[in-house]
Amino acid sequence: MATEPASTDPNLETDLWRWLLFESGLSRRRAREIILQGAQSNALSLFWQAGPTILAQQLGLSPEETELLRNAQASWPQIQTRFQVERDQGLTTLRINEGGYPTTLIRFLPAERRPLLLFARGEIGLLELPMALPVADTPPDEMEIAWMLETLADLTAEGALALFIARPGFEARGVKTFLDAGIPFALVIPQGLTAYAPPANLQHALDADRALLVSPFQPEWQPPATGENPMLPHALAFASAFAHALLVLTSPAPAPAAGQPCFRRPGVTATDHCPDEYDDAEGFFLRLAEAAAPIPPGVTTRPQPSPAEELPPLSPEEIIDTLAQGGHIPPALAARLR
Repeated sequence: MATEPASTDPNLETDLWRWLLFESGLSRRRAREIILQGAQSNALSLFWQAGPTILAQQLGLSPEETELLRNAQASWPQIQTRFQVERDQGLTTLRINEGGYPTTLIRFLPAERRPLLLFARGEIGLLELPMALPVADTPPDEMEIAWMLETLADLTAEGALALFIARPGFEARGVKTFLDAGIPFALVIPQGLTAYAPPANLQHALDADRALLVSPFQPEWQPPATGENPMLPHALAFASAFAHALLVLTSPAPAPAAGQPCFRRPGVTATDHCPDEYDDAEGFFLRLAEAAAPIPPGVTTRPQPSPAEELPPLSPEEIIDTLAQGGHIPPALAARLR
């Protein structure tokens, strides 16, 4: 009898990460630990296909955790169908161990704060451009906003990309101006992207590949209907680390991450952590080139199991041997691994 081939679903690993992090019933910390045990070899999907018993053995799951996963397998087809519908509607998900994951988040965020999944809508190719984020600790006045808009438009013309945060104030002014002018930009959304309905002009820019929405939050999550968004501070920290460089509009200049270029608007007081006044686009790109030098010692570029030590990637034979310790391996799965 012919053996049923192992799944070659390219989205399985990503779907499992998303389910474990947000919908499995596990704590977020425990889900991260489980994911990072196999993140370097995409082993999670391989263990999953081998069955819940082997999955539990190889990941060291407790009886309670094993029962959660057993129950989940009954509704797994519906979960994957929902995730696929969201992909068809334009949701892109990047894992931290994929090549397209932004290197700025590796450089400028501590390992424990890096999102394992990054969600996006719109023109994903805009991720390849260096991003400039305008920041201000006090509300900028009209002159300062005008400088921001002119500078970001000049940088965009030279090959950079403006990065904004979706909130009222000078960022909203920037978004509206760029939408009206048809200038590309990226926008950090402080909620889940499937729960966010873009206004008509932003949707038009998305359809025209002139905008990119990004979020580190669970796609279904939305803030309370009243009161402040509790995730806004996290969105601000994420946006700051996501940017290749900061443009400081008002004094005092906020501190960038170590090694992150920071430029002051003329008139903003220099500080030790932001000594450079913005001059022109050429100087901006030169500083970006310096910052893009090899990642400084001590900055880990791969996802880390915490607190366990990082392990080297497993070879196909090592994964097969590991799976064999837990029981039968479907021949098609072994053949796929080899």
